[in-house]
Amino acid sequence: MTANDNQKILKTGNLKKTGAPYEIITLTASDIPQILTLQNEVFDSLTAEEQNFLLRKEKAFFESHFAHGNMVLGIVSNGQLVAQSVILHPSSAHPKSGMTDMVLDAKPEEVTVLQGVIVHPDFRGNKLMTYMVDEWLAVANAEGRQHALAEVTTGNFFSWSVFLKEGLGIHSLGCDKSDGTDLYNMYAEVAPLMEKRLKGDFNNAAAVVKVPVCDIDSQKTLTNAGFLGVAFEAANQNIVFEAPKKAAKPPQGPKI
Repeated sequence: MTANDNQKILKTGNLKKTGAPYEIITLTASDIPQILTLQNEVFDSLTAEEQNFLLRKEKAFFESHFAHGNMVLGIVSNGQLVAQSVILHPSSAHPKSGMTDMVLDAKPEEVTVLQGVIVHPDFRGNKLMTYMVDEWLAVANAEGRQHALAEVTTGNFFSWSVFLKEGLGIHSLGCDKSDGTDLYNMYAEVAPLMEKRLKGDFNNAAAVVKVPVCDIDSQKTLTNAGFLGVAFEAANQNIVFEAPKKAAKPPQGPKI
């Protein structure tokens, strides 16, 4: 992959597993062929069940995405595009957030959405999703977009566990009406999260409830009551839900 003048380098480093150099860059419309190639390579590497986690996007989607001023982050190592994620920034002219079943009381210009996070199978285990979430939040904060959203199927443990580690919470559970898939709606208010990240303190002590990963009904009951999923305990396969800080109404969420 050859860099062009419109790409912006956001971060450089070395891969955890091999030490090879990498760059996190902003991709452009001219990179759509490489974006589609990586998407197809990742999709083909997944099991039939895992393929349900990845909604493949067509060329027309990316053409429209870039034309409306949105972003795609890419990670390049030795000239190869090895990871990417789609950043959607809604506007009054184009207010749809792409979230299937999420209600949030916020203006489109205040929202940022991360979609389509994928990593080439040969480069997994290098924390590349974590790096992309970091850069997404930094971009959102710099642009004044204070409501960060992402949608993950409940079966996609790797993705939602990374979001939890990065400080986003399980705001609510939704359902994809087209196939009945249960979804986690991940959410964070950006500025307070960035402050907590600087302090290394994502979750202060609070009343918590622990629910097995497989108990979707109990998770829905808690989120409907205003609880926020904040952590995952791998040893016992529990999600930790934190009680609402105010014993008032459960948080409403954007109307997007």
